[in-house]
Amino acid sequence: MFQGIGGESQSLLENAGITSPIQLRLALYDYVNEHRQGFLDAQERAATLQKFSATYQLGASDLEYLLALDSDDEEVLTRETPRPPSAQDVATLYNQWAFESALFNASNVRFIIDCNAFEHAQSGNDLPASAAGQIGTGIGTVVKRLCYLARRLGVYYDLTYDPSSANTAPLLHLTLYGPQEMTGAPQQYGMRLARLCRLLLGYGSSPRQVATIAHERNKQKRSKTLTNAIVEAEATVHFLQRSYCFAMDQTLLSLLPPVEAAPDSNVEELPAYAQRGTTDAPSIFDSNIEQSFTEAFIALQNSNAVEGWQLLREPEPLMLEHGIFIPDFALTREQKRIYVEILGFWTPSYRERKLQKLQQLRNRGDIVLAIPVEAREAFASIAQMFPIAWYAGQLSATELIKLLRNRYDDFADRLASIDSAAVRQRVQAEGFLPERLCYELLHAYRRSELPQAAERVSGQGIAFSAGIGLYKLDWMEQLRTSFVLLIENLAAPSLSDVLREARARWSSLADCGDSTIEAILGLWPEVRVSRSSIFEATVEVVKDGEGQLYTINNEETTVSAPAKKSGREKRTIPKKRVVKEAAQGDLWN
Repeated sequence: MFQGIGGESQSLLENAGITSPIQLRLALYDYVNEHRQGFLDAQERAATLQKFSATYQLGASDLEYLLALDSDDEEVLTRETPRPPSAQDVATLYNQWAFESALFNASNVRFIIDCNAFEHAQSGNDLPASAAGQIGTGIGTVVKRLCYLARRLGVYYDLTYDPSSANTAPLLHLTLYGPQEMTGAPQQYGMRLARLCRLLLGYGSSPRQVATIAHERNKQKRSKTLTNAIVEAEATVHFLQRSYCFAMDQTLLSLLPPVEAAPDSNVEELPAYAQRGTTDAPSIFDSNIEQSFTEAFIALQNSNAVEGWQLLREPEPLMLEHGIFIPDFALTREQKRIYVEILGFWTPSYRERKLQKLQQLRNRGDIVLAIPVEAREAFASIAQMFPIAWYAGQLSATELIKLLRNRYDDFADRLASIDSAAVRQRVQAEGFLPERLCYELLHAYRRSELPQAAERVSGQGIAFSAGIGLYKLDWMEQLRTSFVLLIENLAAPSLSDVLREARARWSSLADCGDSTIEAILGLWPEVRVSRSSIFEATVEVVKDGEGQLYTINNEETTVSAPAKKSGREKRTIPKKRVVKEAAQGDLWN
């Protein structure tokens, strides 16, 4: 900003690290603190400024100018468009700002939406791929789209509906809650609310219709009908401690700049005035609690610790008698579907609306609530109607899964649904089924469930071992013989070499993890894994006192231990190392 002063003064300022009026003012304050003990009276001001300006070879008048160079009076207006704005452009922009200012002080904005016209206007074409794949048809499509727009811009909303009849299309009543209702901070939230209202007001307007609106405006024609999609719109605004009804009709729409399409998934492509209110707002999640819960659930899912549950955000709406309830999540497992709603505290009116809707859902039996402990008293009236996960700060995904297990456990039904004959047939055909495949085939979701489920299949030459899976006893004996020969031929190979060779030689082990193959080695007493450190391990074959390999009793479903030896023999045989499974066990059972 000081490039215009030139000469030695600019160099002195830059060497001192002063490149803006703010830094220059700070340097002056430091100078006054050092030489005048932080106070400068009117009589000494001119002399002090002269001495300070001399430090940078500036005149006193130049110093005064540079100190205020960033004030409003010195700002330069620069045009960013290729052509200068017309009088109508300026008026339209002013109208937009006036429209936004009114909504900054709104408690709510209400829209009546024709579902058929709204669906026809958007047809799913402007939805992101993630949202477009989840929508249905009719009212469900419209609800999905409205929810996407509201959540995308971080605006809180409510939905009710009028059922369709033979002569009328279904009507949705959308209520957007303003800063006065939700936050009391109008600036950022008000901008997002104004942006969403402008998008909805323009829904169903083609460029040709926009041109017609402008033409009618020039002819001073006025129409009270909005677009085909929006039947009616009005807001309750507050000014000087009074409430006003702000009607939004075609006249208002003709005074605002056109919006040809809704924003897509990138915040950067929103107009600047909308970006300011959106970048800090949760554009995908309603709250940080929802986001942290989702991230924690995905982390557990990657560790196979969610017991078969699949998480779905923004599931289908649940239709009430006249309202619509949109859960935050749905958890699905096979044919079971459980809805999860995370309740915040917010305002008394928000709480009352939630309670009214939940009262209508109390008999469904498929809804779980997550409520903060500080709101326990506020939601006490529904505490006995729903299973509740209480949380402090953040909702624990682990605790929610535990609640689902205790409330919706169907292990007995899953055991009964096992097709034992089909599973045995597959084991007979393939010889070995790793444990990870057994979960699906045996309808099990926890490590503690697998052995019980495997009892339905074990026997008749088929066995199950934890950490390994289901296998034919003949197949395991053949594998044992081949493995011993492999280890003897390799001459005390490293464990990594054995694992690599095993995957290369036996296709049934190609996709098995290290822990599975090592657990198989642990079945055979003549095979020992020795570790000289946590990084290095070798595999060797150990024979009994007579130089013979240990034998395995392959009679039933488990592999038996070697026969008991005499005390002398036990001293000469190295102790069998117990291989611990790397997979995490069940934490609750």
